[in-house]
Amino acid sequence: MLSGFLGSCTSARWTVQEKQSVDHSESEIVRENYFLQQSGEINSGNPVLSLELFTKTEYEYPQRVLVQRTIQDYQLRWGSVALGIGGATMAFYLANATDFGHDTSTKRWTLNGMGALMLASGFLNMKAVGDPQPTGEERYLRSTGTTTEIDTMPANSSIDTTASVYMLYNDLIIFEDNNQQLSNGKLNIPVGDALEDLNLSGANPGSVTVEVLFADSLYQYEYPIESVLQPYAVVNDQLTALRSSANENDDNVLADLVEGSELKINNINDEWYQVLYGISETYIKKSSADIIWRSEDYTIEDQVAVPRVPFGNVDVESNIPVLNQQNNNAKALLVVNQNYEEPLNTRNFAFRDGRLIRSYLENALGYKEEDIHQLADIPDSDTLNTVLSSIQESANDSTEFFVYFSGYGTIETQNSANELQLLTVPSEAKTDSTISLRSIFSEIGKVSSAKTIVLSDIDFSASNQKGRTPENQQQKIMEYTVSPLTDAHPNSSILFGARLNNVSGLYMSQGVEKMHHIFPYFFARALQERRTTISDIYQYLERNVSYTSRKLYDRPQSPLLFGNTQLNIVSE
Repeated sequence: MLSGFLGSCTSARWTVQEKQSVDHSESEIVRENYFLQQSGEINSGNPVLSLELFTKTEYEYPQRVLVQRTIQDYQLRWGSVALGIGGATMAFYLANATDFGHDTSTKRWTLNGMGALMLASGFLNMKAVGDPQPTGEERYLRSTGTTTEIDTMPANSSIDTTASVYMLYNDLIIFEDNNQQLSNGKLNIPVGDALEDLNLSGANPGSVTVEVLFADSLYQYEYPIESVLQPYAVVNDQLTALRSSANENDDNVLADLVEGSELKINNINDEWYQVLYGISETYIKKSSADIIWRSEDYTIEDQVAVPRVPFGNVDVESNIPVLNQQNNNAKALLVVNQNYEEPLNTRNFAFRDGRLIRSYLENALGYKEEDIHQLADIPDSDTLNTVLSSIQESANDSTEFFVYFSGYGTIETQNSANELQLLTVPSEAKTDSTISLRSIFSEIGKVSSAKTIVLSDIDFSASNQKGRTPENQQQKIMEYTVSPLTDAHPNSSILFGARLNNVSGLYMSQGVEKMHHIFPYFFARALQERRTTISDIYQYLERNVSYTSRKLYDRPQSPLLFGNTQLNIVSE
């Protein structure tokens, strides 16, 4: 232990750590500011901009010399010890063994002192081992200057303060609050609520800017609408198919959605919206719906789906009365266009209307199946003219001729006169085209018959929205269109289901799903009630078609009759 004690030792000392150390024990506040900082992200699930109140405080601190106490370990230098012992031994020997004459005492003391010094230096000449170890003791000495530091932290939530908030869309202020209170140190701005009130629509709704004026500072935030709100599809057709996959076929139709139904959009591709119906991912055509922007938690109230009902389950499709026995000299032509493409909407249930009319011709009026010619989605006039030529060849003066048209129509100027046209359904080989209704009525007039009855459920409203035809001219245009028939055949009647500015609507609403257009439905209903004269049928249509259209859609739909009003649809 002695050798260990003699072989090593430790010492403590104070050393300068930093000449301009900041003394945080003393401070003076120079200035203090409040500011706002966004917390969290804004999205369709949380369409609220949250700003948190922070303080920014500038402190002044003194700078001083910082000293630190450390401990250093030392070990003997054995070479120095040996030299010291050797030198001391020689000095002691000389001092005590030599006769120095008359000055013996002084020289002896001198040599002994030198020996002691040499011995001490041998032991004291130690070497430092390792680095100095800090003890954790520090001291600030003299001042060397000052410095400033800034501290940022959430403000006291109890601070009572307000901010001015503005929200702009397309440079228009849509929300303004000049005294919005901060609650618990936070300012919550309901961006989604303000935008939802605008009922924004379209695929590219733009962006919204939020401006906050607080403590003489202006904060600006800009967000795309699609990052704040969720797109919803609003059905713009009277009826559109809800499908299980993004393609058109009869097997993937789940139900039909009525106009105004809303569905949340999950995804968008070139032709389809992927939408949520309940929890199921379904599809509707993009052309059948518009986009409207809602918040994520928007509750859908307007959603009416109509299941596909087999033919025969609607009231006018069953219990068809027998009004006439088999009529061997009756012929019919049914032209039904349903599957139009953009910009026109599909005429939903037009084929079902055609089947309804055919059922009444066969079962109520006794027409033979082979004498009923039905054309669907005609691309041009060729097939129609071929069928009319065949009927003209086989008809005679005793023939009863019945014609039914369904589709879209337009008004075109021909030879300085407005003429009605039937819009065809384009095919791969044929582009969009029209067929002159005046020419069709001219061909119908060439069919020899005892009586000719024409039902027209052609909708002209889509092409007549920009330049609405005045009421006093509508009848003249329609009368001019049918005149080749009425002039050639006094025993002819033409019933239009709607005037030129009227929409030919579907008889469908929540709780009342008739699966037919209003006009053919009530025509069948009139026959079901055994109304057979044209005047009686027309009066029935006038009352019910117009009333039903206004009840369901709050818009007019007025039938119009030309020709002989005294004809009886049943053989006499």
